Amino acid sequence: MADTTLIEAIKSGLKGELDSITIYSEAAMKADGEVQRFFLERAAEEKRHHDWLLSYWKELEGGATPSRNLAAEAAAQGGRSPMLSEEFLKRVGESQALSTAVAAATLLEANAIKHYAAAAEKAPAGPLRSFLESLSKWEARHYEELIRIQDESRRFWFDAHHFEPF
Repeated sequence: MADTTLIEAIKSGLKGELDSITIYSEAAMKADGEVQRFFLERAAEEKRHHDWLLSYWKELEGGATPSRNLAAEAAAQGGRSPMLSEEFLKRVGESQALSTAVAAATLLEANAIKHYAAAAEKAPAGPLRSFLESLSKWEARHYEELIRIQDESRRFWFDAHHFEPF
């Protein structure tokens, strides 16, 4: 049986990925156009993360040493940065539901970065550690994008809610 600490870290990651899928999917239902595409793409990326973690978890639970190089698969999938048009930022900023989804997703991504980095430190050298390190880096890219969206859409939120002096 694999290290229970590592299995618990993977299970916790699975829950975090499902939380992210939910946030992004629900935000997509409240959006359209490029904003909807952004949230759908993020939900699909988080689903891939979930599926990869599930694959490792099943191997570890079965007593096997993970052999697939999911780190390479994760790196190949990448995750492109969105082109944040003025219209994209305005639509996010003017919607309380979308602004809230971005805020919640930002927190989930920040937690994921820390979680995967800590799990990678505990994992034995090899494919699983590389994979967890890759996930931490990938979530860091998501986090940076979301921070940028929050920062750049903020003025539209204040405009929509009639705050002064903005």
